[in-house]
Amino acid sequence: MKRHKTEFIILEAFNGDSILVKTFDEGFEEFIILIDGGTSSCFEHALKKELKEIFQIDLLVLTHIDSDHIGGLIKFFNNSIINEINILNVWVNFPEMIEVESGDKISFGQASTFEKLIKEKRPNTKINKNITSSSELFIFKGIKIEILSPTLSLLNELYEKWPKLKSEEDSKTKMKEEISSSKELKSYEQSLKDLSKIAFNPNNTIDSDIINASSISFILECPDLKILLLADSRPEILVSQLERKCSLKNQLKVDFVKISHHGSKNNTSQELLNLLECDNYIISSNGGSSNHLHPSRETIARIVYNEGRDYNKKRHIFFNYSLTSIKEKNGDFINDSDFTEGNWEAVTQNKF
Repeated sequence: MKRHKTEFIILEAFNGDSILVKTFDEGFEEFIILIDGGTSSCFEHALKKELKEIFQIDLLVLTHIDSDHIGGLIKFFNNSIINEINILNVWVNFPEMIEVESGDKISFGQASTFEKLIKEKRPNTKINKNITSSSELFIFKGIKIEILSPTLSLLNELYEKWPKLKSEEDSKTKMKEEISSSKELKSYEQSLKDLSKIAFNPNNTIDSDIINASSISFILECPDLKILLLADSRPEILVSQLERKCSLKNQLKVDFVKISHHGSKNNTSQELLNLLECDNYIISSNGGSSNHLHPSRETIARIVYNEGRDYNKKRHIFFNYSLTSIKEKNGDFINDSDFTEGNWEAVTQNKF
């Protein structure tokens, strides 16, 4: 199939991520990339419908194993639709992939692995399990992918810790104790401009957040579009990689940025945003779960107000769910008065 314009969808993946990119190579042949599958509910709700029109996925990327990213992929590979879709390449960065036992919970030790599922359903698919920032630039007939995270050292650390990692349920319980929501910090009472001046101070370390920190994040350069896709990666790692070629005076210019970890205040720093020249930011979240409310007001503030920004250009923050539905879970994380300055807007849109 011939294509002359890149289109992508930030699927309604509940509190997760699932991104479908339809682009084209140097011969104008369609090139399909699927990044994550959202929660298990995402498959029936949104992903299945999109996949019915697809006969080949050129690259499938599982950024990391959290249930809100892998759940929909498990459902996909267990559905008959997998028999109709050829998958050429899969990127996963885990020595022992996992299967969903029930609901959205994940067990690290379960014998039936996702990797085995891939091999059973699509035995000719090439699986790459060493995707790091040390990798050479990936080029697929003119489509370029530059990996920003994880670093090789971080991936090695993940592999070393893997046997000791507990179930995701236990990890999330620990995270719940470490992370406070914006509302608990009363940030809703502060202006965006004031919040943007507060230094980035994450509630958890990279070591205690190694699953998210080891997310595969990358710059996707299509013939007509450049997108920064940050999965649930950590800004400390991204900054260390981007500073090798970018600065406040020589920013990375991209058309869109998919913000990390659904807009969590722990995953977007002023330092990272200062390295980017972009006026279009995307947040994938339905408001979050009972444990984690996303997006945070702090992240919105940092996107709107950051050093080096040209305020003559309007900044757009796109949400893949309506603001009304997000606020039902997350409260009034932005309000009408926030738009009186900063030259920005909030837009509900998931197709680009």
